[in-house]
Amino acid sequence: MPAETEEDQSGAAASEAAEPGAPATPVRRRHPFSLVRELVTERRRFVISFAIGLLVLLLIQIPAVEQSFLGGPDREMMETAFKLRSDVIAGTAEPVLFMDFDDRTIGKLAGAAYASPPSTTPRDVVAELLNFIRTAPPALAPRVVVLDVDIGTTSDGPAQKSLEDALAQWAASGSAPPLIIARQSYPGPTLGLPTQGLALPTTPYDAVVQQAPNIYWSTVKVLGDQNGEIREFLPFECVQTPSGVVPLYSAALLAYQFAERDQKALAGAAAKHWMADAQARCRGATASPSLMRGERIDFHFSLDMGFAGRVWPNLSPRWPGFQQCHDSDSAIFRRISVIDIHDALQAGGDVSRSLLCQHVVIIGGTNAGQGDFVQTPMNEMNGSVVLANAIRGLQLTHGGMRAIPLPFQVLMLLVISLIISTAAVVTERMRRHYRHLRRSRHQHKLPQRVAVVLLNPIIVNGTIAGMAHLTGILLLTVALNFGLWGFLSAPVFASAITETVQEFFDV
Repeated sequence: MPAETEEDQSGAAASEAAEPGAPATPVRRRHPFSLVRELVTERRRFVISFAIGLLVLLLIQIPAVEQSFLGGPDREMMETAFKLRSDVIAGTAEPVLFMDFDDRTIGKLAGAAYASPPSTTPRDVVAELLNFIRTAPPALAPRVVVLDVDIGTTSDGPAQKSLEDALAQWAASGSAPPLIIARQSYPGPTLGLPTQGLALPTTPYDAVVQQAPNIYWSTVKVLGDQNGEIREFLPFECVQTPSGVVPLYSAALLAYQFAERDQKALAGAAAKHWMADAQARCRGATASPSLMRGERIDFHFSLDMGFAGRVWPNLSPRWPGFQQCHDSDSAIFRRISVIDIHDALQAGGDVSRSLLCQHVVIIGGTNAGQGDFVQTPMNEMNGSVVLANAIRGLQLTHGGMRAIPLPFQVLMLLVISLIISTAAVVTERMRRHYRHLRRSRHQHKLPQRVAVVLLNPIIVNGTIAGMAHLTGILLLTVALNFGLWGFLSAPVFASAITETVQEFFDV
């Protein structure tokens, strides 16, 4: 701690020597520049505190460290920012139409009461949806369609044949939008292969998809942190196929490239490097490379299990699709039960295709049998909705979230560390004054004693670190709108703890 000056010592002695009832001799005020002199004197303490904070900041750049307990404060900071922004951000990204195989759909398709639901999503109903989308007038066609159903699993003959025909008609259509189909890869031994890497099982639809100019296989896998919270999507996998090892790209990454209107933004998209990385890393590979870090998901809207009454914001009037889709739904996200479309089509009704216009259409399921729910920074959410966040998020961030340049993060840490050290010097002078009063034989008022407690270095430095954490949340809430994020909380807490330890032990 800073050494007491002669003025402080004489003031303390005068207070101790005073007779009972006599007023204590006040501590004389210091020269206005004494604070500056003390800061210079205590520069070693500041340097040590800043150095520890900087070390944490550099370590947390490593994915394995970021996902450890050290990254906890910053994960919490970003999680809070996501929650503050959820269901508020509209932007000009393409809206999402979610065709949901929900519990009501599966229950009605099962038929009789108490009948077991189908083990897989009915392929004939999937084919019906694809035909409904494909036959939409070109002016009302969606931007891209994502089938978040692994059609590689077994199915009955007639339903399989109907889906084969729907895919063949899609491939032959010159006006059909891009169709991205989710696939599940498996370890080689599971499919009877000698390789330990991932492999993609063959399906009855391979012949059509491999030749189609507008149909693509994809992966929809996501990555979680040590707590199992989904924060990133897997950009690609290297999978073994009969034709060799090939990249299986993320559905979000593919859909973004078809949905993005701004070609300049697409050309400079931060996430596009995964396309080149996949080609390089899968060339000659025998196993899928392990990725410690994927592409961050910009969570900006939610759909939890209790989605009744959910309202999403309307699209920005600047959305280019309004020029073409005058009657389109204006919400950034819309969920429609598949059974409603199915019943209308079966009844021979004319179902309007305007709900498809310029949308990103995702076909998936929230039904309990599929069990496709994961934990996210906002709440437990269906996998198809996580995919929708990833696709729109890439557009909102102009091609992927980017870390704030490290020099700016270091500068922010430097400023906050200086504030902590300055606060330590300022409050130490005040604490010495109160210690002098406490040593006198006079009775002091309760506010004075409370003030001494509140000026405890643990409370002071902890308060500053907490305020920095809250400031980081507010800054992130704004920065995420520009696709920027950074580390702040953990390094600041490390600096504050170091400053407190030094103050107690007078390092």
